[in-house]
Amino acid sequence: MAGLYTSNFNINGKIFNRLTDAEKAHRRGVEYILESYHYIHRQSFVDKIRRDNETVFLDSGAFSAFTKGIKVDIKAYCRYIKENADIIKCIDGNVCASVLDAIGDAQGTYNNQMEMEKLGVRPLPCFHYGEDLRYLDWYVKNYDHITLGGMVPISTPQLLMWLDRVWEKHLTDGAGRPLLKVHAFGVTTPVLMKRYPWYSVDSSSWVQMAATGNILVNERALSVSDRSPSRKLANQHFDNMCQEHQDAISKIVEVRGYTIERLAVEYISRWVYNLNAYTEMNQTYSGEWFDRAFIREQLGLFG
Repeated sequence: MAGLYTSNFNINGKIFNRLTDAEKAHRRGVEYILESYHYIHRQSFVDKIRRDNETVFLDSGAFSAFTKGIKVDIKAYCRYIKENADIIKCIDGNVCASVLDAIGDAQGTYNNQMEMEKLGVRPLPCFHYGEDLRYLDWYVKNYDHITLGGMVPISTPQLLMWLDRVWEKHLTDGAGRPLLKVHAFGVTTPVLMKRYPWYSVDSSSWVQMAATGNILVNERALSVSDRSPSRKLANQHFDNMCQEHQDAISKIVEVRGYTIERLAVEYISRWVYNLNAYTEMNQTYSGEWFDRAFIREQLGLFG
């Protein structure tokens, strides 16, 4: 779940204290959090994470910095990782902090990987959509945990074609089992989550969806906000659905400890609801990553 602390959604903060008991329990239950160095490099964020006794997957924030014309200081980034190792998740000896990627430059990202290692930090390498696959093969050969990025602006049909090739030819063995742990940046589209044996994925869809008045129901966004313009469109909002559909959705919501009435007026309730819904969705088809396999469907003679 990306951006909880960036959204000031720390435990025991002002927003947290406005939650119901059930909502507080769900916020406390969020186990996997990703944050961007670009946003949480300030000490106040470090203090909040440390106070909550949390560890986070650290994204370099290079893309966010790039879009704002800001250059990330690679030495400062490495220093931050070393000084705040207690708040950064570590898995099987690998610090879960991504390399400072050079946007649009595969060689530059590789160079940054080498530079960070010289500075005493071994980050997770990042291979981006559309880059020369020889870089990916080198990372697969030399690391046991990597990341894939650059996928957010790409359409799902395009990603399916690219990821099918990448997983089949470069990331799995002959039986379709993953050769290493792979994290996908910005991917929580259900079809992409289910299809490949990711070790982990992330996105900020939970908060973006809530901001537009939506909650996640049966893997789809449903508009519930009392301020949403979709209330005037047939079957585009909870309020204008048939009674049968309303009853079914209300039951799904109430089982989790929420009410449509509160979700309609409280964005923070939608925040926690979506965090919980995404967590449950992930649990339904995740399993142990090394037990999962990717077998590409074979097309028929005329398919």
